[in-house]
Amino acid sequence: MKSKRKVSLVLGSGGARGLVQIGVIRSLEEKGYEIDEVVGCSIGALIGAAYVEGKLDALEEWMLGINRSKIFKLLDFTNPKFGLLKGERVFESLKEIFPDKNIEDMRIPFRAIATDLKNEKEVLFDKGSVYRAIRASIAIPAVFTSVMEDDVSLVDGGVLNPLPINFVKRKRRNIIVAVNLDGKPNARYGPIIFDKPVNSLGILQEAYFVMRRKLVQLNVELYKPDYVINIPHNIAGIWDYDKAALLIEKGAQLTNKTIPDSGYKKKDDEKQATG
Repeated sequence: MKSKRKVSLVLGSGGARGLVQIGVIRSLEEKGYEIDEVVGCSIGALIGAAYVEGKLDALEEWMLGINRSKIFKLLDFTNPKFGLLKGERVFESLKEIFPDKNIEDMRIPFRAIATDLKNEKEVLFDKGSVYRAIRASIAIPAVFTSVMEDDVSLVDGGVLNPLPINFVKRKRRNIIVAVNLDGKPNARYGPIIFDKPVNSLGILQEAYFVMRRKLVQLNVELYKPDYVINIPHNIAGIWDYDKAALLIEKGAQLTNKTIPDSGYKKKDDEKQATG
């Protein structure tokens, strides 16, 4: 009997754009793949953890219910000297979807990546509290307060590694699928910055995006995943969580264009179930 093709899934950093990764997972499963390893960075860490815990449906439902007014209610402003937001309200709300637990007790291997600013290096979370890992991985500098661990300030993993392919365990039979949330802008999804006059703030922002794209490109060239699903950067802004339905749909569409069917069909499950 044919077995499902196994996937090591790498979920990237990119704010609300990361909601496309829900659609990516849906599409991979429909194509007959089995995800048996997840590495996540920032929003990718959150979505990856929900999937590993079997709570992706609940997270999707929660995200689909978000509008701009709910986003504002979840913002717990704090001393701007350390970051605009504490993030506690968001995470307390998320714990109603799936509770905290130790990463080593999760049903399939899961890893999250944060950045150690002091020592200028990546930090891997592969044990301990999954929420502490997500909170560190998602701590956008100057937006969320950093997470302190052993006198070290941990922030968003995307600072050094927006697509952490290097933390995949190279399983012999697995294919590696990476979701890049820093794909080149596409005019289909919105204006491209240099199509009109740009002010100094726009130049600064675009320089940051170009830097991230280059980091991803270098990682892809070095670690060579089997497939990269490139999400146009201008598909959504960092806070556009109210576009969840559109983003999830686009994630599935872009996956369908990039990843071939595995050859394993639902009827194979039925055959195995009936013996």
